[in-house]
Amino acid sequence: MDETFEVFHRVLSFGGISIFTKNNWDSKSWLLLQIFNFVIGVFCFIFTTGFVMENYSELLIFIEGACIWTTGVIMTISLGVCLIFRKQLRQFLEEMVFNDCVLEIPIINSVLKRDEGEKVVELKTMVVESQEKLLKYTRVLLKCYVGSVFLVATLYLCSPLYEMFVSNDDSLRLLAFGMWFPWSLDDINIYIASFVFHAYAGYLCCIAYPGLQLTIILLVGQNIRQLRILTFILLNLDELVIELGHKNDNWQMCCTDVLAQCVVQYAKVKSFSNRVNVICRPFYLTLILVAIMLVCMCSVKIAVSDKLSPETMKYYVHEFCFIIVVLMFCLLGQQIENECEKLEQAVTEKWYIFDRKHKINVRIFKTALSQRMPIYIFGTIPLSLPTFTWFIKTDMSFFTLVMSVFEKQE
Repeated sequence: MDETFEVFHRVLSFGGISIFTKNNWDSKSWLLLQIFNFVIGVFCFIFTTGFVMENYSELLIFIEGACIWTTGVIMTISLGVCLIFRKQLRQFLEEMVFNDCVLEIPIINSVLKRDEGEKVVELKTMVVESQEKLLKYTRVLLKCYVGSVFLVATLYLCSPLYEMFVSNDDSLRLLAFGMWFPWSLDDINIYIASFVFHAYAGYLCCIAYPGLQLTIILLVGQNIRQLRILTFILLNLDELVIELGHKNDNWQMCCTDVLAQCVVQYAKVKSFSNRVNVICRPFYLTLILVAIMLVCMCSVKIAVSDKLSPETMKYYVHEFCFIIVVLMFCLLGQQIENECEKLEQAVTEKWYIFDRKHKINVRIFKTALSQRMPIYIFGTIPLSLPTFTWFIKTDMSFFTLVMSVFEKQE
């Protein structure tokens, strides 16, 4: 557990994001570094916007600049969310990640103290192993994500250096990303300073992208884990109560009590999910819209360029990373929907073996579950696999439109 938090802290601390720090996480030094990096992100957004507006008439250059602009938008928004909502994010981590709130369910505490009974042992194993797997998978995913973004940034940074190296023009001044600067690059010192800014902004993406997105995945993953645990309890409610030693006249009362515990825990999970969604919804919407533009622009650039040239390779990796990110969040939203559906079915699995009081509670819980807890990106549009299908279809349509414009210009 500590290993995962340490990895998250190492990555995020480079951007001044200290929400995974054990002590003194809200110090002024961390805050100043975080503000500084957010300002760098804002300047990056301004310079890339200027480049795109300056070259709107040159379609190919505009496309190259748009790929960088869209990336800068997500980076700036990610840094802004981590800065503005740093206290809320820290609170979410303390509430759901640092402290396993599944242990707040009384029946879970009873199960963890026992080593007898088939369903009891199965539930105990599920609680312990699901937490370990969630932390392990997010840790591995974070490392892979950082490596992928690092590769993209390095390809962009190395490409102009290679072109200048093989060129015989000593006055050539190439930069890694399409940015407009209000100063000339003729002076070598100014050029080096500008290139350093590019490198810093590029590698800042390696922090902003994986940091916020994997933190969201960790929080949503905890919601999915808890829904699965509640589903298992309700599917095996009578067996669990009997194995815990309640075999006599109080069996019905104990089952009803455990059901009430599940209702309380579900209410906590739903409330937590709603609070996280309020913060993340603008990020989800921006991610989807920006990803549509970036994937389209990268596809156009690949289509009109030498498919195997070193210059084109960075667009392959750039496009692939954004498609995977969108797919990852759509899968999370779909998994939340699937787990809510399974939980709703589990509530009424064995309703007929219980008494009247228990059946009334089942009906109340069933009504509450019917609302689910979808992750909305805008209005009533949820994050789901159909949304990802819409994303791909929109990209294809946008790509066809841009290619037709490009062919007419030629």
